Amino acid sequence: MKIDLHNHSKYSDGILTVKELINLAHDKKIDIMGLTDHDSVFGVDEAYSYGKKIGVKVLKGMELSTFHKGQTVHIVCYFKNNIIPKELYDFSQNIIDTRLQRAHRMIDNIKDYYKINIDEDFLFKDACIVTRGNMYQCIIHSNPAIDHSYAQQMISDNSPCYIPASKMTTEDGIKFLNSIGAFKILAHPTLIKRELLSEILDLGFDAIEARYPKNNDGEEEFFRAEAQKRGMLISAGSDYHGDDKHAMIGSSTLSYEEFVPIKNRLGLGDEFNED
Repeated sequence: MKIDLHNHSKYSDGILTVKELINLAHDKKIDIMGLTDHDSVFGVDEAYSYGKKIGVKVLKGMELSTFHKGQTVHIVCYFKNNIIPKELYDFSQNIIDTRLQRAHRMIDNIKDYYKINIDEDFLFKDACIVTRGNMYQCIIHSNPAIDHSYAQQMISDNSPCYIPASKMTTEDGIKFLNSIGAFKILAHPTLIKRELLSEILDLGFDAIEARYPKNNDGEEEFFRAEAQKRGMLISAGSDYHGDDKHAMIGSSTLSYEEFVPIKNRLGLGDEFNED
């Protein structure tokens, strides 16, 4: 079996609709796929229902945005019995509103500072939740000749136009997720400053995304060792968005044997057994 537990749709900053994403997962022979849009769970029920029709098992998840000492920390989370708590739908709606306000402010900053044109209709027309990934896509769309690394710089943490997406600390994020019974995975640890990794892990994660497309040589083994030291599980995800910055779905996967401990922690039934 191929199991990919980190993917995005248009409900955050992915390129594809939920159905298009599930169809792609089917084409790539993904057996179990996690939908983990940024700070939003509004696509997961559609994904689960459509996945059942075409033979892709869908885990309903989310990727929570937090920060720790200036470091962006993303938490992929899943839930007991594959049921999203009601509180998370309310939380997601609040985040949508907050991110829209932030996006308008950031785009105004970028236009003023970098003196470029931005097609705001393209950015906001169909967006459910607007992330920096959406802003990057819009900058490229509005300025086809622009250097992609320069566009990335405009929305980076170090950009003079940057506004943090969340005021939630990682510690508070962990407390919130614990209060609704979430299973918490530290996403893409390779992107976290190594000097902060240990204290971030000590905040109380259940698993670490040890297998990830952008890992450097030896990092999967290092992250596995960190997980073992803390009694944590390991996860894997491609972080598929459909853009030129992220890997293809199925690039980083778990085997069924590696997935079983997560399955057991989530109390998933026979539906998620190996075929």
